Amino acid sequence: MQRVVTASVDKTARVWNADGSGAPVVLRGHEDKVESAVFSADGQRVVTASGDRTARVWPISARTLQQSLRAATTDCLSPEMRRTYLDESDEDARKGYESCERSYGRTPFYPEVDPP
Repeated sequence: MQRVVTASVDKTARVWNADGSGAPVVLRGHEDKVESAVFSADGQRVVTASGDRTARVWPISARTLQQSLRAATTDCLSPEMRRTYLDESDEDARKGYESCERSYGRTPFYPEVDPP
């Protein structure tokens, strides 16, 4: 079954069945709005990032917090290597992207500036 995850200003993330059936799984625990949420590569966990400066890992089946990372602002968050970054501004996003790429031993690339 396909699922969709949403982030909300009510400090939660919700995992919905894509076909609209059933009630969503509500992930509670952040102290500020949830700004982003992504599935892990295996689809069994959700990683959320919040204005409370934490990133959290939630196993969907357990509906409870697995791990909390403090002071998360511009760090790389890429459970599926899709280049999703936690950021607060365009400048933070750029710095976060560059830091993440370098942490994997790669050179940052800007297609609009550095065409192949």
